[in-house]
Amino acid sequence: MSLFDRRPALRWVAPGAALAVVVVGTQIATRLPADAAVTLPHITAAQLLTQVESAKPQALQGTVSVSMNLGLPSLPTSMTGGSDSAQPLSWLSGTHTAKVWYDGAAGSRVALLGDGSETDIYAISTGVWVWNSADRSVEHIAPPVVTGNHRQHPLKSNSTGTTADSQALTTPEGVASWALQQLDATTAVTTSSNVSVAGRSAYQLVLTPKTSGTKIGSVRVAFDAATKVPLRAEVYAAGASSPAVSVGFSSVSFTKPAAGNFDFTPPPGAKVTVQQMPAKPSANSLSSLGLTAPTVTGTGWASVATGTLPMTNPNVTEGDSGQGSPQRTSNSATSMTQLLKLLPTVSGSWGTGHLLSTSLFTAVLANDGRYAIGAVPAQTLYTALAKH
Repeated sequence: MSLFDRRPALRWVAPGAALAVVVVGTQIATRLPADAAVTLPHITAAQLLTQVESAKPQALQGTVSVSMNLGLPSLPTSMTGGSDSAQPLSWLSGTHTAKVWYDGAAGSRVALLGDGSETDIYAISTGVWVWNSADRSVEHIAPPVVTGNHRQHPLKSNSTGTTADSQALTTPEGVASWALQQLDATTAVTTSSNVSVAGRSAYQLVLTPKTSGTKIGSVRVAFDAATKVPLRAEVYAAGASSPAVSVGFSSVSFTKPAAGNFDFTPPPGAKVTVQQMPAKPSANSLSSLGLTAPTVTGTGWASVATGTLPMTNPNVTEGDSGQGSPQRTSNSATSMTQLLKLLPTVSGSWGTGHLLSTSLFTAVLANDGRYAIGAVPAQTLYTALAKH
């Protein structure tokens, strides 16, 4: 059982399915303005972790500030989708805002706000719904069909973490959950000066990798002093004095959201795509999508995930979705092809491909579809690919 499973309070506001790689979900923002230190009763790191583990989920609503500063090259609007908040590449740079609502079994909702557009992600009793106002599209992931009396609520995580990670890009809980999974012998855990986040006093936990084989220098998580809910998470690159990532509440209220915040019915004329969530994801279900389950090598902060992606046709052009393929899928494939062309070509005994290197993580996509990703230097990925 992982630490994430033992600490359910750390993931209560993160329902659905996200960017596929947890490491990417941890690197989203530049630092929010620093708050003045506050005076709180002294507790040790161990005491804080114990209190976080025993904390009960809290109904809340608030605004989260998200921005990105990973040292990536500027991406053209045609690739990022401009103000379309549903396009993942649009969140790789700039500053973004999300609204969040949570109320236990009633549901969870995150609204990603764009310039003139909005993408809402609902995790409610009828499944996961994703509404994109830019193109009036709806994606519905229906609850799994199960036999017997047992039915898994869509807010609950399955063994793969699929439903737990969808909003890691937009909530402090998503970053905090990933970081706290790293608590083992390779991590030094301390506390630093208490802070004020969104007007609330908070204890700050600092996780520092003991290994030099990672690009991450430290992770700081601020927990609300009263509720122990994560209010802000910051990720620092090794040797950096300011964070490369910060996801935090700019305003938060621990009051029960109105029930209407969790109601969703596709608007008239919306394009609806329906998928059935498998009762238990398996290697066969991944294979049907052209995917293979990733293999993880190494430990802790220096671990590497390797796997194989389905290869897309580089000749597919935007506006030509192909028979039976949604327009958005074609556009996404085109954007990824364009992105790869901007990345340097690398080669070695493992093959030839393209390298994406940021301040916090590195990824390699080989021409044959194999990939490797981790918060490690490129050479570590090359070594892993040579064995995959």
